[in-house]
Amino acid sequence: MNKRFKIWLDSVNLNANSFSKLVNLNRSTVSHIISGRNKPSIDVLEKILAIYPDLNINWLITGFGSINVKTDNIKKSVNKVVIFYEDSSYEELVN
Repeated sequence: MNKRFKIWLDSVNLNANSFSKLVNLNRSTVSHIISGRNKPSIDVLEKILAIYPDLNINWLITGFGSINVKTDNIKKSVNKVVIFYEDSSYEELVN
C-alpha cells in the first residue's frame, strides 16, 4: 500500500510535506505511511477522499483497478418508453 500511496502522491504532484499540510496531519504521520511503517487510518482516507474524490480507494488499499475512478458521469434522461402488449400492439410514452 505504501508504494501505491507514493505513486498517488506523485500523480497529484504532492510531496509528504505539502500533503501533510493539505490534510492537516503531522509530517511524521505521512512519512510513516510512505515508508510502510504505518498504513493510513480511515480518518486519513476520509480526508484524502474529501479533497480527491476521483481517487480509487480500492486501488489504494488493494491494488486492484485503476488509480482513479471513472468520472464518466454523463447523465442520461429517458426520452421515450415503448410498451409492447401481447396482442402485438404497442404504446409510446414520451417524456
